[in-house]
Amino acid sequence: NIQAAIGCAQMERIEELVNRKREILRYYRDRIENLPGVRMNPEPQGTINGGWMPTVVFDAATGVTRETLQQAFNAGNIDARVFFYPLSSLPMFEDRPGNRLAWGVAGRAINLPSFHEMTLAQQDRVAEIVARSLKEEFRSPPCLTT
Repeated sequence: NIQAAIGCAQMERIEELVNRKREILRYYRDRIENLPGVRMNPEPQGTINGGWMPTVVFDAATGVTRETLQQAFNAGNIDARVFFYPLSSLPMFEDRPGNRLAWGVAGRAINLPSFHEMTLAQQDRVAEIVARSLKEEFRSPPCLTT
């Protein structure tokens, strides 16, 4: 009963909640999406992204990994969630070459904080950490192999 009451109350203000999530996603996009080697949630023509979970995906060439992002966010006392692992990577699914394309994304993506009461200053801190992580990876010395 309690969960149903909460759900009903949320449905009464669904437009407000979705609009706020979209504002947060749009703000992140304005500050992050133009960084080199960075992509965010797509919104193909004719669709509307609800903005539930703003996600940043770094191109493999940037060298930015989920672990470096987690460390950077932890150091800034910011809670960010790891990107979802693809279902095809679970043991019960047959390993096929086409599945592996999605496997690499989880290792270089992160879901950004997007709680409804988030301030612009908090979002700016998140965007700064994303930008700084990218710059630090490009400054890192290349790995030497023997």
